[in-house]
Amino acid sequence: MATLESYYSDLLKWEGQSPRTMIDPWPADLRAMIEVDTGEAVTTSCIKANPCPIRQNSTNQSVGNQVESFAVAILAPHLKMFRPAPCPGNGYPDKMLENSATNALIPLEMKATARWDSSDSNRRVLTSSTAALRTVFQAPIHHLLLAIIFVTIQVKKAKKTLVLWKL
Repeated sequence: MATLESYYSDLLKWEGQSPRTMIDPWPADLRAMIEVDTGEAVTTSCIKANPCPIRQNSTNQSVGNQVESFAVAILAPHLKMFRPAPCPGNGYPDKMLENSATNALIPLEMKATARWDSSDSNRRVLTSSTAALRTVFQAPIHHLLLAIIFVTIQVKKAKKTLVLWKL
């Protein structure tokens, strides 16, 4: 099975770029800091008590994008150690997570879905170019996937679709 490291190595060759490290191992303390900060933001933001309204006739992709935007807007003000921001350029990653203490940038890809299948390898292929990684991020590069898993309900009287969180 190919690794993300070998994928990036092949992709750099295909793009005509010099070899370089595009992914680094996660330090346990950094992972723990993100988990704690995000967990506290989920609690203090009361996001679980705030259903996300969904526009009528939204496609599955649009629902995911709406959920992602809603979650970032609710959680970001409650993060103490990290700050999510849009990533410049097109393609992967859509966002970056900035460490407030060190200003280090982490590529952040968010996926919001009601049907996450951890055995589906197609869900793990997130990138098609190294351009943003080469221009925005400095080594060590730690890639972060934040999965937001939700359920949808139809509110017939109000003619709305709401997202309830499974965080």
